[in-house]
Amino acid sequence: MTMVDDALQIIKKAKKEENDNHLKYAIKLYREAATLLMNSARVESPEIAGHRKTQARSIFSIADILQMKLQSMEEKAKKSNPMILSSETVQENKILSPVPANREPKDLSDNSNSKKPAEETDDILISNAKNSTEDEEFLSAMGIDNINIPETSFEDVAGLDSVKDEVKVKILLPLIKKDLARMYDINAGGGILMYGPPGNGKTFIARAIAHEAHAYFININPSNLLNQWFGRFEKNIETLFKYASKHSPAVLFFDEIDAITPKRSKTNSSYMNRAVPALLSEMDGIVGRKNTLLIIGATNNPWDIDEAFLRPGRFGERIYIPPPDVVARELLFKMYLKNALHDEINYSYFSEITENFSAADIKYICDKAKENVFKEVTKTNILRNITENDILEVIQASKPSVSNDLLAKYMQFRDS
Repeated sequence: MTMVDDALQIIKKAKKEENDNHLKYAIKLYREAATLLMNSARVESPEIAGHRKTQARSIFSIADILQMKLQSMEEKAKKSNPMILSSETVQENKILSPVPANREPKDLSDNSNSKKPAEETDDILISNAKNSTEDEEFLSAMGIDNINIPETSFEDVAGLDSVKDEVKVKILLPLIKKDLARMYDINAGGGILMYGPPGNGKTFIARAIAHEAHAYFININPSNLLNQWFGRFEKNIETLFKYASKHSPAVLFFDEIDAITPKRSKTNSSYMNRAVPALLSEMDGIVGRKNTLLIIGATNNPWDIDEAFLRPGRFGERIYIPPPDVVARELLFKMYLKNALHDEINYSYFSEITENFSAADIKYICDKAKENVFKEVTKTNILRNITENDILEVIQASKPSVSNDLLAKYMQFRDS
């Protein structure tokens, strides 16, 4: 058997121990399996090695989540009965399981080491948490799918090094080093606002934050929360926050949050004047919650948000997500063209002439160039590479989606 096969067998044992509520042993087994996966990466090809490391990190994440749950259960047990000291004697409700009980983990092996289907390899990673029928109905109504720990990491985010550094210091360190943060009375969790021009990966970065924090990612579309019936929006908000807290540690992500946080001074809607205080009330309760909950709001129009949300303790932390800089643009061109037939390309030149182009703009340029050459080849039946001229033609026919006036407006908000 290979190390990957051994890891799979250990994960199955860990899952059984987890279901039997033997959490301490389950954690030990998950970490043992993750270590085997990490070691297997040393003897694999670079492509497979990276894949194995990603899988190992995900299994380590499961162990970390179980460890936090176990510690929380032990603390509760000690408060209710000081004589209870052993983690194995804690018999509360079974904890949230990152891998559903209705199926076994799939095979981790690839075709080079096993005859098992390669497409099953990725399914070992974290899937939906256990939900009650009421939870499932609410998630369906809100259009929320797979509640899991994303695989997207900061390594997948092109450029934006200053943004990543800011996120690590302001957000991730208190979440990852909770004991140290507690010693200095630093609260983990809370709210942050990510703002900036559209098409620059705010959602992508939010997923990476959840990954780095080993937290579940709950992506909510504010329009799904909206309901004109009296009290329904308020109830939706309350249910959402209760659900997120139950699945702690979690990142609750609101895209286009300005849709439900408009300035009350500029709206005559009694409905919105009720909705804004309801959301404020839930956010004010974050710090007092025992479970770790991080609220991330994303917006292209931060100046439209009610001032009450921007106070400390709510969205007190603001992080500007700018268009990609020259280094990030070069990385994006490489990333979007790497799987297509192309000549040697001067990526640095293209990055220099696309100032103020968003990440979405650069993706469009690359996709359009690939599409144009593909159409030509289908007509001529003459195979050829994508050239620098093909890309340049698209750039010259395109305009950046971010104007200097808009950038100045974001700078003004940042400095306010």
